[in-house]
Amino acid sequence: MRFFICFINFFFSSISPNIHEDDLIVYNDQKKEFEIKKDLTSLIDIENTWHNLKIYIDRNLSDTEKQNFYTTQGIVEDFKYLRHKKNILKNQSFNMLKQWSKKLQTSICQVENFDGENITLKIKQALLIEANRSRSHAYAPYSKFHVGASILTRSGKVYSGCNFENAAYGNTICAERSAIAKAVSEENRGISLQEKQDIVAIAVVLRGGIGSPCGNCRQALYEFNPDMLVIMSDIDGENIIEKPLHELIPYGFGPISFDNAKVE
Repeated sequence: MRFFICFINFFFSSISPNIHEDDLIVYNDQKKEFEIKKDLTSLIDIENTWHNLKIYIDRNLSDTEKQNFYTTQGIVEDFKYLRHKKNILKNQSFNMLKQWSKKLQTSICQVENFDGENITLKIKQALLIEANRSRSHAYAPYSKFHVGASILTRSGKVYSGCNFENAAYGNTICAERSAIAKAVSEENRGISLQEKQDIVAIAVVLRGGIGSPCGNCRQALYEFNPDMLVIMSDIDGENIIEKPLHELIPYGFGPISFDNAKVE
C-alpha cells in the first residue's frame, strides 16, 4: 500500500488553497489519490483514507522523529483518537494532525493585516494550528499528555510553547506558561506587555477534550490581560470554545489589585 502515496505531496501542494476547513479529505482507491468531498462517503473510502493518511504522515516524519518514542507514539495515539471519535476526517482535523511532521508543519511568526482587535476566524484557525505544531514538541514522557499553546500580541506577533515534564512532578511547566515566558523573554518588555495588555489571545490544544488552561495558567495569563480571548480546542480543531479570560477566572487577582489597595 505504501506506493499509493507517491504523488500525495504534489497533490496537497496543488489543491491546498482551494480546500475549505469543513471539506472532507478522502482517499480514492481506484485513482490512487486523495480527493475532496463535500458530504459523507462510504465506509470503504473512510477506511482507505485513514490507512493512507497514516502512511502519508509516517513518510514525512524525520528520522529523528521516528527514533523518538514519544513523538512516534503521540502521532499513533492521535490517529487512534480521531479515527475512533470521528470516522470522517475534515480538512481542519487533517491540518492539525499533520503538525507532527516537521516537513508538513505550518509555522506562523506574525499575523498579517492584524489591527490588534479583529481576531478573525482565519487568525483563530492559524493560532490553533500553531498551538498544535508546538504541541508536537511536548516533553511528556510520564503523562503522555501533549499540550500546545500559542499567544497572539497586539502587534500581530505569535509565540508558542508546549508542556515539559520533570521526574520531580512539581517542576513540570504547562504549555501556556511556556508560551508566556517566550513572549516576555523575546519581547524583552514584560512590564510593557502587562501595562498595555498587549497579549490579546491565546489558543490551547490538547487531546481528549477542550484545551482548558489549569488554574495556575489562568492566573499567569490574568497577569497580562484579564480580557484576552482564550481559544480552547481538542486536536480535531472543530469543536472550539472561546471565552474571555475573566470568565475563566472570575474575581481574579492581578496587578490592579495592588493599585486599588494603595493609599496616597
